[in-house]
Amino acid sequence: MVLRVYCRVAAVVFLLFTIYPLITKVLDHRLAHDWAHGLLHLISAAIGIYGGWFAKSDVLAAIYTWTIAVVYTVLGVVGWFIDGLFLGTAWAIPLGPVDHFFHLLLGLAAIAVLLINRHTAQNGTVQNG
Repeated sequence: MVLRVYCRVAAVVFLLFTIYPLITKVLDHRLAHDWAHGLLHLISAAIGIYGGWFAKSDVLAAIYTWTIAVVYTVLGVVGWFIDGLFLGTAWAIPLGPVDHFFHLLLGLAAIAVLLINRHTAQNGTVQNG
């Protein structure tokens, strides 16, 4: 159950972190420079919503949480040393300090959830949710 809760929380965070910048970029006519970044976050939110609320088993929630744990933690660390991904292309994803904190927050939270889930499974603790 804790994996599904993480999916739900991460999905809401992804949506909030995407909607506000999307509105400001549209108003400033800057969306063309960073649309891929927003799209990736919206896709991540959609998968989190499905895994957290609609999937028939916890398998997708586990895959989602592991993926966020690995990819976003690595991106949160590596991001401090690069200006972005695919820069100079139509798929450019510029990264800044706010992005690095966001990626680390989601990635480290996913790692914590995975550790809690493992501990719960090993001890046979039942989670109500």
